[in-house]
Amino acid sequence: MHFHFATRLSGIAATIALSTVAFAQTPTHIYDLNGSLADSLGGPAITNSLGGVLGASGVTFSDNQGLSLSGALSPTTYSIEMQFSITDTSGFARLIDFKNRTSDTGLYNLNTSLNFFNVVTGPADAITANSLTHLIITRDGVTNEFTGYVNGVSQISFTDSGSLGAFTGPSNIGYFFVDDNSVGGETSPGFVDYIRTYDSALTAAQVRDRFNNRDTPGSPSAAPEPSTLALLGFAALGLVGVARRRKR
Repeated sequence: MHFHFATRLSGIAATIALSTVAFAQTPTHIYDLNGSLADSLGGPAITNSLGGVLGASGVTFSDNQGLSLSGALSPTTYSIEMQFSITDTSGFARLIDFKNRTSDTGLYNLNTSLNFFNVVTGPADAITANSLTHLIITRDGVTNEFTGYVNGVSQISFTDSGSLGAFTGPSNIGYFFVDDNSVGGETSPGFVDYIRTYDSALTAAQVRDRFNNRDTPGSPSAAPEPSTLALLGFAALGLVGVARRRKR
């Protein structure tokens, strides 16, 4: 009897621990782009003022006609998740601009590899032309570690001591699929399905989970506070210990 009780409590504790990990993935802003540029969570809208065409299931863009987002991105500690496709993977194609289009540094496709210019290039064949790609980038403002993942797998990682991946423009503006004004010409037409942002750096395990559940952003309104989950977890583990002592 005591054994079964302890086993059940162990299962409860494990479930709570897993739930804590899952809730830590809750986005801060969700742009489903399904006929609307609004944030599903009520934050600032993303804009297509450069010419991207909003459709029922996403935004289609020509060269340099991507999206921009102001007043929503955390400048130094964040994760950005998006699903997109580009038609041309040869050469450079800008994915994300961090410096208000004033610098050539940033995140690119480079001949099918994920690239942060001019720091690091990942393995070839990560990005396939005309095929949906799931991308997550993370940056930890304490350690300055920047990591880029494609389809749940780490492609690039470096210590961003120069803050190249920090959003430093007015209102922390970020551009998607739009090149800078200093060099230019490094873009590709394409399509973006959705963009989600987080005010934390997701772990590798959380990134894999997001890839496996990429079509479901989650339900932030239903998520308990992390502190509540932690207290429940400690209580359950304590009961497990009591049950085991009684068994002896």
